[in-house]
Amino acid sequence: MSPRPSAVVRTLDRWIGHLDMDAFFAAVEQLDHPEYRGCPVIVGGLGPRGVVSTASYEARAFGIHSALPMAVARRQCPDGVYVKPRFLRYREISEHVRSIVRRYASAIETISLDEAFFDLSEHGPDPTEIHRVARSLKRDVQAETKLTCSVGLAPNRFLAKLGSELDKPDGFTMIAPDDIREILDPLPVSQIWGVGKVTAKRLTSLGLLRVKDLRLAPLDLLVRELGSIGRRLQQLANGIDETSLSGEVDSKSISRESTYSFDVSDWDEIESEVRRLTAQVAGSLQAENLVCRVVRIKVRYPDFKTITRQAQLDVGTDSPHVIETLALDLLRHRVRLTDQGIRLLGVGLGAISEASARQLPLSPDWL
Repeated sequence: MSPRPSAVVRTLDRWIGHLDMDAFFAAVEQLDHPEYRGCPVIVGGLGPRGVVSTASYEARAFGIHSALPMAVARRQCPDGVYVKPRFLRYREISEHVRSIVRRYASAIETISLDEAFFDLSEHGPDPTEIHRVARSLKRDVQAETKLTCSVGLAPNRFLAKLGSELDKPDGFTMIAPDDIREILDPLPVSQIWGVGKVTAKRLTSLGLLRVKDLRLAPLDLLVRELGSIGRRLQQLANGIDETSLSGEVDSKSISRESTYSFDVSDWDEIESEVRRLTAQVAGSLQAENLVCRVVRIKVRYPDFKTITRQAQLDVGTDSPHVIETLALDLLRHRVRLTDQGIRLLGVGLGAISEASARQLPLSPDWL
C-alpha cells in the first residue's frame, strides 16, 4: 500500500519497519537446490518426535505449518521434500540481510534469523521519503540474496509487524496514520498482539469479533472482563503502541526475550512463546556449532519483579527437544503465575562450549 499524497498525510517523528523473510528455511533450500523449486519443501526434525520448522508456500497448500508434528506433515503431504535444517547456511544469509538493513537503519531489533524490526525515523518525517527508503531496502534484499521478504512500515512496532503479515509473500504494506482505522477495523480480533485462543474465545463471547468491535467497546467492560489486558488491547485496536526497539540481540549470549505490550496471563500463549523462543536459541546454538549445559527461563511480573530459573545437564546438548523440555518444565514447576500475568518472558542457554564432544539424545530431533 503506497502512502497518500503528502498534503493529506500527517508527518511523523517515528517510522518503524518490520522485515520477514518469506518461508525462510524452505526458501533457502529451494535457492540452493533448483530441483526443489515449485515443490512442497518441509524443513524440520526428521526423527520420530520431529516437528516442522518451516514449510514452503507449496507445502502450506497441504495444511502444513511450523510446529506441526512431522509425522502429521508426512501424512498430509507424502510426496513432499523433507530436509534437515542447515543453520549455518541460514545464519550466513540472515547476517547478509541484517547488513543490508543497517545501510538504511541505525536501530535494529533482531527477532530471529528471518525477522527483524528497524527504525527509519532518521530519514525524516515525510512519508513519501520513508516509503522510498523502505522500498529500496526491500529491493536490495531480494537482489543480493535472491530471496523474497515481506515488509511492513508504520508508526509503531505492532502496526509494522501487522503490515508485513497482511501482504505475504513478497509484500509491502505501509500503514500511515490516516489509514490505521481503515486497515484495522475489519480484521478479526485474533490479529491483535497477545490475543491467543483463550482471549479470542472470551472476546467472541462478549460479541467482539472484529478489531472495530474492540475499539468501540466500553473500556469498563474490557477491564472488568479481562483486567489490565483489556485496556492494552483497546489501545492496540486503536493502533497505539509506544514500545521501543530493544536493540540487536547478541548472539553470543544465546538468549531471546519477548517483552509484551501488556501483561499476559494466558497459559497456553505463554507456553507457546517458550516453544518459539526455544526454537530460536537452539537454532543459534546449532548455527554456531555449540552446545550448552544450562537452560534458563526469565520471567518479569507486572510489578517489574524479575526471576530466573535454571536447570543443568551433565553433558552438553544442542537438541531443540531437550532444551524445550527443560524450559517448559521450569515454567510449569518453578514459576508462579497469577491473574496479573507477566510482562516479559525469556529463554537463555549457559555453560556453552564447542560442540566437538557432545552426547546425542536417544531420539535426536534433527535426524
